[in-house]
Amino acid sequence: MLTSRRLLSRSSSFVPIRRSTTTVLASTFLSGQSSVATRVISQLTARPQLRNSSITSSPPTSRFGFKSITTMAGTTKPFNNAVIQAMRKLYPEELADKSWDNTGLLLDQAPSFPQKTDNSKPTALLTNDLTKPVVDEALEKGASVIVCYHPVIFRPLKSLTTKDPMQAQLLRLITAGVTVYCPHTAVDAAVGGLNDWLCDILVDGDKEVKRIVAEPISRPLPESVQGQDVGYGRVFELSQSITLQTLLKRFAAGIGGQKYLMVALPPTPDDLNKTQNITKVGVCAGSGGDVLKNADAQVLVTGEMAHHYALRHSQLGQIVVTCFHSNSERKFLEKRLKPQLEAELRDAGYGDALVVASSADRDPFDIIDVRDLA
Repeated sequence: MLTSRRLLSRSSSFVPIRRSTTTVLASTFLSGQSSVATRVISQLTARPQLRNSSITSSPPTSRFGFKSITTMAGTTKPFNNAVIQAMRKLYPEELADKSWDNTGLLLDQAPSFPQKTDNSKPTALLTNDLTKPVVDEALEKGASVIVCYHPVIFRPLKSLTTKDPMQAQLLRLITAGVTVYCPHTAVDAAVGGLNDWLCDILVDGDKEVKRIVAEPISRPLPESVQGQDVGYGRVFELSQSITLQTLLKRFAAGIGGQKYLMVALPPTPDDLNKTQNITKVGVCAGSGGDVLKNADAQVLVTGEMAHHYALRHSQLGQIVVTCFHSNSERKFLEKRLKPQLEAELRDAGYGDALVVASSADRDPFDIIDVRDLA
C-alpha cells in the first residue's frame, strides 16, 4: 500500500470536475515539449466542457485536475491492451480503494503513434516505482507497456512539465508511445496477491490454523470475486509456534535477501533472544499502520510504520517488523506477478512476449554504517 489512506484522503488538494473515465487527447504530447503539454492541459482544465474530453479525480476538492491520460477508444497497441486486460483479470480494478487510491490505465499510448518495424519481441516491464533509471531501462529494452505497482499520477495534475521528476518521465514515455498501467491496492486486496504472497513467505510451508483479512472490503464487488476473502492486510495463525528469529530470517530471505530489518520490541523483553515463540502474525505490504492497528497478532510485519503507531504497538506488547516501504513489495513482481502475467499473455496469443522485472527499480532508502565512512 502507498500510505495511510485516511491521511491521504484528507490531504488531497485538488478537485474533480466529474467522476467519469478520464479522456485526454494525448497526440499533442508527441513532440515531447513540456511547454506544449502545459498549454493543452491548462486549456482542458479551464474548459471542462470541451468535446471528447473529460477530466476526473477523487476525492472531491475545490480545484480542477486530472488523474490519467488516455486516448479515444481503439488506439491502444494490441499487445499493450492484452497486458491491461490480463492485469484486470488477475487483479480486478474494483478491488482498489478508490476513496484515495488512483489505479488502472494512467498513461495510454499516444494515438497514431508509429509502430516499430523491427522484429523485436513485445515487451512489458514490471516495476514498483517509476523513476528515470526505470524509464531508461524500459526504453532500452523496447518495452511498449509498463506495469507500475505504485500510481504514476496520484494527486490530480494541472500541468505536465519537466520541472517535476515524475512528470518529466511521463513526457518521455508519451513521446516514446509507452503505456503505463498501475494496479496498486487491487493487488494488495486480491486473493493470492501481494499480502497473501508475504504470508506465504512467513508461513514457509508450516501448517496454518487460519488466515483472515485484516480490513475486509464491505462495498459491493463484481461477481468474479464475490464470496472470496478480499481486502487489505492479512492475519494468520500457525498450528505450531516458531521463534521470532525464524520469522525474521524467512521475511528477509523472501523479499530479496535483505540484510537489515527494523524491529520495535516491547519494553520487556528487550532482547531478540528472549522473545516469546510466535503463532499469530499480522501482515500488510507498504505502510500498514492503519490496516493493522487493531490486528490480533503478536508480530506486525509491514514495509514501514510511523513512529507513534510503532510506539503504541510496542507498548501493547506487540512486535513491529519493517524493511522500508517498497522492499515489502518489489520482489512480488518477479516471483508472483511475472509468471502470472506470462501465463495470461500465452493464453492471449502472445507466447513470445517478454515480461521483465525491472533491475533499475529500488527503494530510495538505504542503511549506512557511519563507521565505514572515510
